[in-house]
Amino acid sequence: MNQTPIFKDLVLVGGGHTHALVLRKWAMNPLPGVRITLVSPQTMTPYSGMLPGLIAGHYSFEQTHIDLVKLSRWANIRFIQDSVTAIDVASNTLALKNRPDIEFDAVSIDIGSTPNQQIAGSAEFTTPVKPISEFYQRWNSIQQQVQQGKIQSLSVVGGGAGSVEVIMAIAFKLRQFNQSIQYHLITAADDVLPGYNRTVRNRVKQQLKEYKISIHSSTRVARLERGVIHCQNSDLIQADEIIWCTQASGSTWLQESQLACDDAGFMKVRQTLQSLAYDHIFAAGDIANMVANPRPKAGVYAVRQADTLFHNLRAQLLKQKLLEYKPQDGFLSLLALGEKRATGSKSLLSFSGDWVWRWKDSIDTKFMNQFHQLPELSMTAITAVNPALIAAAEKAEQHDPLKRCTGCGAKVGADVLQQVLNEVLGEAYYQPQDAVQISPDAKLIYQTVDALKTVVDDPWVFGKIAVNHALSDLYAMNLKPESAQVLITLPYASQSIQKRQLKALMQGLTRQLDNLQCRFLGGHTSEANELSVGLVVNGIEQEQPLFHKQGLVSGDKLVLSKPLGTGVILAGAMQNQCDGLVFNQAIASMLQANNQAAKILSQLNVKACTDVSGFGLLGHLQELCLASACAARLNLNAIPVLSGAEALALKGIHSSLYTQNRSAIDWQGWPDSITQQPRFNLLFDPQTSGGLLAGIPAEDYKNLDDSFHQQFYTIGDVTAQDDCEAQIQIEAV
Repeated sequence: MNQTPIFKDLVLVGGGHTHALVLRKWAMNPLPGVRITLVSPQTMTPYSGMLPGLIAGHYSFEQTHIDLVKLSRWANIRFIQDSVTAIDVASNTLALKNRPDIEFDAVSIDIGSTPNQQIAGSAEFTTPVKPISEFYQRWNSIQQQVQQGKIQSLSVVGGGAGSVEVIMAIAFKLRQFNQSIQYHLITAADDVLPGYNRTVRNRVKQQLKEYKISIHSSTRVARLERGVIHCQNSDLIQADEIIWCTQASGSTWLQESQLACDDAGFMKVRQTLQSLAYDHIFAAGDIANMVANPRPKAGVYAVRQADTLFHNLRAQLLKQKLLEYKPQDGFLSLLALGEKRATGSKSLLSFSGDWVWRWKDSIDTKFMNQFHQLPELSMTAITAVNPALIAAAEKAEQHDPLKRCTGCGAKVGADVLQQVLNEVLGEAYYQPQDAVQISPDAKLIYQTVDALKTVVDDPWVFGKIAVNHALSDLYAMNLKPESAQVLITLPYASQSIQKRQLKALMQGLTRQLDNLQCRFLGGHTSEANELSVGLVVNGIEQEQPLFHKQGLVSGDKLVLSKPLGTGVILAGAMQNQCDGLVFNQAIASMLQANNQAAKILSQLNVKACTDVSGFGLLGHLQELCLASACAARLNLNAIPVLSGAEALALKGIHSSLYTQNRSAIDWQGWPDSITQQPRFNLLFDPQTSGGLLAGIPAEDYKNLDDSFHQQFYTIGDVTAQDDCEAQIQIEAV
C-alpha cells in the first residue's frame, strides 16, 4: 500500500467535546502529510450533558462516554494515554507524566476544567465532580456505602447548573435503597442557578424541596474537616460525603508555561482560538478564555467551536487564512431534574416536564451516536501532499514513495541517525563501527532473530513490545539476554518527522532493553511504507539448565504464563470492531515481558518450554509434543483468554495467520462440542509477545504454592503417545 509521507505533527491535548468532533471531521476529510496524535489520560471521555442521567441510572457508562481509543483507530490517528505536565513553546515539546517528551508543529488544548479546591481541606475531604471518570468511581462506592448505612448525610458545594443537576440525580438514585439521608446544597450566591430566569429557578427549587434537599444560599465555605463543613457565617454542616462542584479552574501546567492565562488558569485565546502570542498553539472548550468575547463555561460553546477549530488547524498548517469563532449570545439550556423530567429555557422562554426530558435525551443521544456509530471510511481521493506542508529545505528532495531509492539509498540519513543516538544514548555512545564484538567474555552465545510490523501507532510502545517479543525466544530456553542489534524500517517522511519517529522508537527499545539488562549494540535503518522492527538478540547460559522443546514426559502439567487473544484483538481493532478497553488490555499483555515467568520456571525441574507466538497455542504445543514423542490433553475451559477476545472470535474475526495455523493441525478431528466454542478458535490465534508454555513434572507441581498459580495458568497435562488417538486431545471440563 502506498503510504503518504508525513511532514507535520499536529498534537491534540485532551479528549474534550471539541477535539472529539475535530477528529471525526478530520477522519472524513484528512489532510495528507499531517500526522495527528491525541494525548489523554483517559481512554473513555465523558459527555458532560449526560452525567446527571448516568448518576441517576438512566444511562450506562458506555452510553455516556466516547471511546477515544476506538475513535482514534477509526480515524487513523495516534493515541497516547498519558497526562501533559508541561509545554515548552520554544522547542515545541510537550512533557508527559509517564514517558518521554513529544514534539509538535501545531498543538490544540482541550482539557476541560476542574473544580477550584483552594479552600483549606477541600482537596483532602471532598470528592470533586471533575474529572468525571474519577468521580464516577467514587459514586459507585458511595452507593455501596449508602446500602450499608454508612452515609447518612451528603452535601454538594456549589449552586450552578451542574451542582443542582448532580444533587437531584443523586437523591433520585439513592431513593431505591430506602435509607434516610440528609441532603445539603451549599452556595455562596444569593440563590441557586444565578443567571437563569425566575421560572426555571422556581421549578428547580420545587424539585429540590421534593427531594428534601436543604438549600444554604449566601453561605461561603471557610474550611473543611472530615465530615464537617465550616462556613464563614459560623454554621457547621455535618456531612458524611462532600461533593465539590464549585467554580472551575484551569490546569497548573498551563499557568506555569509561557502561554498567557487568566487568574483562574484558563488559556487566553483570540477569536481564531489561537493563543495570544503563538499562532501554532490553539485551545478550545472550557480551558479556553475568549478574551474579546467572554462566555460562560458551557458544553454548547465547545461543540460549536469544532467547525472553526477544524478549519483553523488545517489553515495554520497550510499557511492559509483563519476564521474567527463567533459565539452566539444565548443558547438553549436544559436541566435534568433527577427523575426523567427536565426544565429549560432559552431567552425569556421556559418549559418543564417529562417531554423536556425526552427532548434533552434525543439531543444528547444524537450527539453521542456520532461516536458510537462510526461510519465506514472511504479511501480519500486526495493523496498528494500540499507543498505548503514541506519545509523549504526539503522541497528539492524526492518525496513520492514510488520514486524513492531502494538499496543503500533507502537508509535514514546520517545526521538524523547521529542526532537521535546522541539524544537517546548520549554523545559518548555514537562511535560508529562496521561490526561489533558480541561478548567480551568469550562465552557461548545463543542467537535468535525476530521481526514485527507495527502493532500500535505509538512507536515508543511498539519499541517496548518488539523487545519483549524478540527476547521471549531467549527466555523460552532459560537464557539470559546479553545483547541486541536492531533493524529499523521507518515510514517515508520528512527529516524532522523521521527524527521524531526514530527517537521515540529508540527510547522505547533502549528503555526496555535496559529494564531487562540487555545491551544495545547498534543496528541498521531503512525506509519503506510502514514502520517495522527486527531484532537480533544474543543470550548466554545461566547457572540453571537450559529449557528445550524436547523433554515433556507423560504426567507433566502444562502451564501457560499469559492469556491468549492478542491476534484476534489486533485484527478486530483494524476492522474497527474492538472497544478501546479491550485493545488496551491486549497492549498491556504485550508490554509484559517473560523474564519473571522464566525465572520462576528456572527454579523448577522444567525440561521443555517454548514461547507462544505466531503459530498459536496449539501449533507451539504440537512442536513440543513432536519433539518429545508424547501427546497432550487440554482443558479448554482452563485456557486463559483476554477479555473481549471470545466475543471477537464469535463475530468471525481472526488474524491473517489463523487459517494457516488451523489447517496445519486441523486433522485431529475434535468433536463439534469443542470446535463450535469461540474459545477453540483462539487456540490457533497468533500471539505477539505471547506467554511461556512449559511442562512441570508432576512431583514438582504438587509442591507449588499460590504465588506460582498467580503467575501461571494450568491448562492440561502430558499423556503418552498413542497412534490411535489425536496428538492433542481437548476437553471442556
